[in-house]
Amino acid sequence: MSLAPQPDSPSRAARACVARSLARRLCALLLLALFVSLSCQRAGAQTVCATPGAQGPANSPALSGVVNTYFPGTASVAAGNSNTSIQLGTMRAGGASTSISIGDLLIVIQMQDGTFNSTNGTAYGANNASGRGLTAAGGAGLYEYVIATSASGGNGSVTVRGAGTNNGLVNSYTNGAANTTAGAGAQGVRRFQVIRVPQYSSATLSGTVTAPVWDGSTGGVVAFDVAGLLNLNNGVINVTGLGFRGGGGRALVGGKAVNGGGNPSPANNDFAYLSSSPSTATNGAHGSKGEGTLGTPRYVFNPQTNTVDELNPTAEGYPNGSYAMGAPGNAGGGGTDSDGTGVNQENSGGGGGANGGDGGRGGNTWNSNATTGGLGGVATASPGAGRVVFGGGGGAGSRNNSVNYDSSGASGGGIVLVRTDTVTGTGTINADGNAAWNNTANDGGGGGGAGGSVVVTASGSLAGLTVNARGGRGGDAWRTGGTTTADRHGPGGGGGGGFVAQTGGAFAFVNGGAHGVTTTLLSAYNSTDGASGQTLGITQAQAPGVGSGAQCVASLTTTKTTTTASVNNTSAGTTATYTITVANAAARAAATTLSISDTLPAGFTYASTTSVTMSPGVTRSPTTNPAAGAAVPTWSTFSIPGGGSVTIIFAVNVASSVARGTYQNPAAATYLDPRRTITSGTATASYDSASSTGEDVTVLSPPTLDMQKRCTSPADCESAAQQPNTDLTYTITFTNIGDQTARNIVIKDIIPFSVNVPAAAIIRSTQFKVGSLSLAPGASGLTLPAAGMKYYSDAINYPPPTPPWNPVTSYTPPGAAGTYDANVTYVAWQLTGTLAPGASASVSFTVRIK
Repeated sequence: MSLAPQPDSPSRAARACVARSLARRLCALLLLALFVSLSCQRAGAQTVCATPGAQGPANSPALSGVVNTYFPGTASVAAGNSNTSIQLGTMRAGGASTSISIGDLLIVIQMQDGTFNSTNGTAYGANNASGRGLTAAGGAGLYEYVIATSASGGNGSVTVRGAGTNNGLVNSYTNGAANTTAGAGAQGVRRFQVIRVPQYSSATLSGTVTAPVWDGSTGGVVAFDVAGLLNLNNGVINVTGLGFRGGGGRALVGGKAVNGGGNPSPANNDFAYLSSSPSTATNGAHGSKGEGTLGTPRYVFNPQTNTVDELNPTAEGYPNGSYAMGAPGNAGGGGTDSDGTGVNQENSGGGGGANGGDGGRGGNTWNSNATTGGLGGVATASPGAGRVVFGGGGGAGSRNNSVNYDSSGASGGGIVLVRTDTVTGTGTINADGNAAWNNTANDGGGGGGAGGSVVVTASGSLAGLTVNARGGRGGDAWRTGGTTTADRHGPGGGGGGGFVAQTGGAFAFVNGGAHGVTTTLLSAYNSTDGASGQTLGITQAQAPGVGSGAQCVASLTTTKTTTTASVNNTSAGTTATYTITVANAAARAAATTLSISDTLPAGFTYASTTSVTMSPGVTRSPTTNPAAGAAVPTWSTFSIPGGGSVTIIFAVNVASSVARGTYQNPAAATYLDPRRTITSGTATASYDSASSTGEDVTVLSPPTLDMQKRCTSPADCESAAQQPNTDLTYTITFTNIGDQTARNIVIKDIIPFSVNVPAAAIIRSTQFKVGSLSLAPGASGLTLPAAGMKYYSDAINYPPPTPPWNPVTSYTPPGAAGTYDANVTYVAWQLTGTLAPGASASVSFTVRIK
């Protein structure tokens, strides 16, 4: 017997399967679909991102030295303008030499700005009778991260994209000279700088990372961004003393002849007094104010060269004078000398600089014991994640005897801005203010520099990091020479503590600096300590401007679906169609060098790509598609920006040998890892194929008949010998064990050659009974039309052939029904109707033993 069923769908013809008696055959096709998802941490408030990890890993070699490039801003720029253009000056010598490229992360930061009252009296500074402070902070300390949209090496312009209105700047930035206002509305120089910030995928500290000292235009800031792991590795980030400079200590003995005359005689209650130029170096009085957010004095102490530098020989630094005890903003005031004759011999101490805490006051004058030491700078109002300043420079003590740089005020600490994802190891950030130089002669001591500012954000804990932003100590005054109270000269005031903002876990120290002492008595002589600074807990999202690398890493969601949830397999196989979509979350950086792949099950092979749809902003280069027959089809190379997506629709071939069942398989999106630890490291977003049924495809087997043939009449015909002239009825029962409905079933069988005849006997011993072909349809709906009864008279040699049979000689028995015909060798039932999966029917015929 043989079987030739056909499937329910004519468009997917089932292959003919041949079954022997009691044999069972099973064919199956599995449809697979896959959903892949990569979860990334949610971004903060920022909606603009640069390129996390753009500079790759900085592990070998590790980070050390100067990593930033610095440019002075040379023209004021307003907030809120799209594609803002910033005019830049010359690239700072001593910084990194890397020019700005498109896509670079930059910081724009206002170093100095604000107004104060420059009146020579107690209204000086804040106009509140304190003799110190400011009337408005202006933009001093405001900063933000932006993205370069043009290249620049300095001495030109750079365009930037920010997180403000129209993707412009959040803040305005000002560049301007000091004015000459003698009263309310006074302004010193206003300066801002632009800093290139390296974007590392991961980084390891090695030795010391630092910055060039602030020179009045640029420097003093260390800033870098790590998208992944920052290994502190016992390293140090050091900006101690790199901030605002102390007032330069100068020996002055001729106060009545400043600049050739015209300056009033110095008074013991001066809060502001004009400087003298080098051409009249022996003229002038008091000590110089320190540098701070409100401006720069004419003379500063250079901590790199240990020299007193005159910054502008033709112009005063602070309006109405850069000398005497008034403290502008966070800068320490200079010591006011109470010697009204202008000999400048009373030698009071300079005030300490300020930042998170106020600076301490300088000590009293020598002989008159007057309380005219420099006032301490005033703490920065409301520092935060988006407003940070250098530690203020200490004021100089008044001086007439010593040489070189004695009595100079000390520099404040610089600024450190670090953003990272995770941190390991231990390390230290030092942003302390410098201690003032200790005088060996009988002159006033300088004020200590204030602690600087540090902002560190991370996704995880900062445990292992120690941050120091402590105020510097005030300078001693004739500590080893004087021995009695009559020898006392004014020591310097201590610098105020700095400011530390962090996301949590780091140890922060913002102690104020101690005051100096005088004589062997170690007397404070009315000098005071700097006040402690401030610490603040913040979140990553509070850092101003574009998002950090840790927040901006691509967040991919990969989905896979199918439009062929079930397919019918055939003798020629079948096909299935899939859709893969890879989408990047909004407000994320682009996923670059991205390829999309699908590892197919065994027996599944890539056939063709129907379409590749890219949303606006997505780019693809080079374009590489899978080869026909690939078991792991891969499409590349894409760059998907935040909010972008790629959708691929493709077809696969399923081999006829694929077994029935439901199949799942993984798909993956692989891209350059923004947190990589090696240069070419990649990240792969894979989906758990068992987590969803949306991509599942079930392969259905073709109609397959389980057939059993028995001699059913007489009842014991298979077990007992039969006599000649006995009719034997054979019944073939068949069941559809496939997944599809069978149609056009054709069953063929051979007329038994002999019955219980010795093998040596090769003569035919049976005859077919004409008209005995029949069908018992059961519940199948099959019918057997008269035209469906087929007879053949092909020759059969002994032993009879095995299935499948293909008789070709058609034959019509000449006798009437009930007669017997020895010429019929094969019979066939050509059935009409259908046989559903699981349904059974049977056919039968009768032969007579000769």
